[in-house]
Amino acid sequence: MNTYVNTSGRELPIYADSRFTTKVGTLYRGSACECLFRQEDIVAVLYKISTGGALKVGFTDYIEGAQEV
Repeated sequence: MNTYVNTSGRELPIYADSRFTTKVGTLYRGSACECLFRQEDIVAVLYKISTGGALKVGFTDYIEGAQEV
């Protein structure tokens, strides 16, 4: 797994499925995530939610906005 930090300057939407139909979260600017896998323009990420510290898994299509650490 690769660790990324959102350096895009914007919040990245996180979705429940790879078709991006149901938004389930946000990767805020400066937040880190683990890239679980990448297929074409679809990325599955593991990230910590901002309240409570629980972990969540979701899909996004903009990993270019996140910088590998």
